[in-house]
Amino acid sequence: MRPVFKAVSTAMLASALMASPAVAGQKMLMLLSASAAEAQAFNLVLANQIQASGHGVHMLLCGEAGDMALKAVPEAATKVVTPQGLTVRTLLEGLLKKGGTVQVCAIYLPNRKLQADALMEGVSAARPQDIAAMIVDPAVKVIGQ
Repeated sequence: MRPVFKAVSTAMLASALMASPAVAGQKMLMLLSASAAEAQAFNLVLANQIQASGHGVHMLLCGEAGDMALKAVPEAATKVVTPQGLTVRTLLEGLLKKGGTVQVCAIYLPNRKLQADALMEGVSAARPQDIAAMIVDPAVKVIGQ
């Protein structure tokens, strides 16, 4: 992803989060397909903050972003990316520990010739009809990156 596009899309995500405040306890669907570790980390930092503030977070990982949820952790997911010394993987684990839901998109595993047992504990493959229902549900705020 071009640096300018990445900066603009990250700024748009931050603006979307601030533009329409969430109702207490509101469910958030966060779609994450960014391949850059910094963009993944930023989204996971936000997801952890949202979850910690009492909102339900359902994160859907697609493309290279799904790699962070594999049992066999890719090197990119274990490199320190935050000033606090957190990695993409530790941020993902933190979201799960806080009660967030994490899934990979329905086509992630088949395109890598993997089965569900390749995913870390607590992560599953999403069903398109469930994600589609969340997207059209006015009670769910959808955020994409």
